[in-house]
Amino acid sequence: MDRVIVIGGGAAGMSAASRIRRLNEHVRITVFERTPLVSHAPCGIPYYIEGLFDDYSLFMTYTPQFFMEKRNIEVKTGVTVEEIETKDRKIYVNSNDKKEVEEYDYLVYATGAKPAMPKFPVNGEVFLIHHPADAEEIREKLWSTRKVIIVGGGIVGVEMAEALTKKGKEVALLHRGKWILNKVIDQDMAEEVQEEMKRVGVDLHLGEEVIEVNAEKVLTKSGEYKADAVILGVGVKPNVQLLRDSVRIGETGAVWTDQTMRTSDEYIYAVGDAAESINIVTGKRDWEPFAPVANKMGYVAGSNIAGYPMKFPGVVGTIITKFNETFIGKTGAFIGTGVKIKGRTRARYYPGGTDIYVKLYVDEGSKRITGGQIVGKEEVLGRVNTIASLILKGGTVEDLFFSELGYLPAISQVWDPLIVAARQFLRG
Repeated sequence: MDRVIVIGGGAAGMSAASRIRRLNEHVRITVFERTPLVSHAPCGIPYYIEGLFDDYSLFMTYTPQFFMEKRNIEVKTGVTVEEIETKDRKIYVNSNDKKEVEEYDYLVYATGAKPAMPKFPVNGEVFLIHHPADAEEIREKLWSTRKVIIVGGGIVGVEMAEALTKKGKEVALLHRGKWILNKVIDQDMAEEVQEEMKRVGVDLHLGEEVIEVNAEKVLTKSGEYKADAVILGVGVKPNVQLLRDSVRIGETGAVWTDQTMRTSDEYIYAVGDAAESINIVTGKRDWEPFAPVANKMGYVAGSNIAGYPMKFPGVVGTIITKFNETFIGKTGAFIGTGVKIKGRTRARYYPGGTDIYVKLYVDEGSKRITGGQIVGKEEVLGRVNTIASLILKGGTVEDLFFSELGYLPAISQVWDPLIVAARQFLRG
């Protein structure tokens, strides 16, 4: 093996490149990235727009110079890959209108996802929150507005609503679903989030079907909404354009991969938001476009390309987000029986404790935990991660109940809310 080419310099692509280099000092590794940024963090866009940080370079965990100087990985930014010729193992690139042909022994396809465009018409300048390369321009324009409409009540919509209300903007959020974050949590868990959004002035319109979006106006079946700017946040889809006719595309619309992250072409691996894998709970093909998954996919692909066999076990589907001080977490699939409990985050005598809501899903036959949802103001992430780890190993409610979780009155209760939730399934 003489050369590995990586298309896409995001989390997955750079993880793959770095892993290959760690295991093989001699192979030539080249990363092609269409934007100026590599190892970038799209999840930080709402916080940048909110003004929590101003240094644009912080979107990059490491710079192109770091990879070239410290890891001997050739990084070419501002370069567009226009075609992949799989038969001859070549790619065609365009850099400042200069076209070149590059050959590879192995190719890592890490092109990520792109914004999903709705079926309804979209006219004029409408903002899409997706890539850090666009964040500076978007922030400048949104800061000059007074009222903003957000179309879509998923993770991006909720996080942007927080960012803009904290900047003093009037925010109206239009969502087709009956409740906010309806692809993340159940309706009974979303109520706390919705109340918090309303409390700080977000004008929520749920069950709203959009007909047309314009730069300063949104038409729905129930009326017309006007603003100074419109943000479209109706989801993302895998960017498979360069491989659509060359390799197997999975049922999720992403590139099909086996557990080594190899595609149907033995010389091409796909990782990150462009790739699908197996859902550990359902056993079905799944697509989870999130950074922790992307990094591990890249790590596994890099290991296998370098000759160190490793398998990616699949995804559980863990998500964490927030609105103000309300944190929302989910993991697994919501199949089987779901039970919701309300607990407290601290001992009753210790000041500052808050309510926390835990919903646990369990397969009644095997007692295996299939999923969990948590909403609260403290210690949500750790509890979601606990459930996720148990699901990965096929853990049961008894495993959770007898887990020896830490206890400190200042940050937990002696009967942790997770243990209380598990206990509901042990009653005979």
